[in-house]
Amino acid sequence: MDSPNAETSANLPSRRATIALKAIQWCLGFGANLFLALPYLRRTHGMARLDPARRHLFVCNHVSLLDTILLGALCWRSECYPIIVLGDKSVWHSNWFKKLLSSKIGFLLERGKTNPNRINELEEFGRAGKDFHLIVFPEGTRGDGVNVAVCQPGIYHIAQKARLPIVPVFIENMQLISTKAGSFHPLAGWRKVEVHFGEVIPPEDYLAMPREEFTQFVRQKIAQAKGSTDNPDETLRAR
Repeated sequence: MDSPNAETSANLPSRRATIALKAIQWCLGFGANLFLALPYLRRTHGMARLDPARRHLFVCNHVSLLDTILLGALCWRSECYPIIVLGDKSVWHSNWFKKLLSSKIGFLLERGKTNPNRINELEEFGRAGKDFHLIVFPEGTRGDGVNVAVCQPGIYHIAQKARLPIVPVFIENMQLISTKAGSFHPLAGWRKVEVHFGEVIPPEDYLAMPREEFTQFVRQKIAQAKGSTDNPDETLRAR
């Protein structure tokens, strides 16, 4: 009989951070930096807080599918890769390009279906933090780019298994380029996006929290990230 995690395991791009996977993600990060970050990113804030020698759990507000690509570019810049991004299979398998991209960086769930193994899937994703930086959009859907919606309880199960430092991230002005319902606007957001990396939260500060308190805590930290990083990263502003 297959184990409860058998189907989930197939979602991982690799069980280990292999040299081949790192090479592929380096190329993807370089391309994301060239075609998205350089033309649309105005500056970053707080990125110097990231330690490439440690794995992180990035929790980020969500506006557009381009959020994933932009964060991939910034992980490439900061050498925080390889990464795995939690995503919706129905969204990332809607065309061949998304399917190809997600096969290298995605851990995809069928969110529209009731699944008795869902907690097992989320915990499997959390355990992948041993070898990968984890990226999660805990709101569970794309928002307006201004407000942070209520975080879904899945982030609790992920964090409990990952036991990694949490990095709250707020992406500002992505809605000028792309939204869930709108089309792509290549000129409106030119050099207007800013990414705020909040204070790194060590595991001992959150592991004892009950689930409802933790999800509210994550929501607040994402919202506060924008205000807690006033000084831009000089080295990245010059790129």
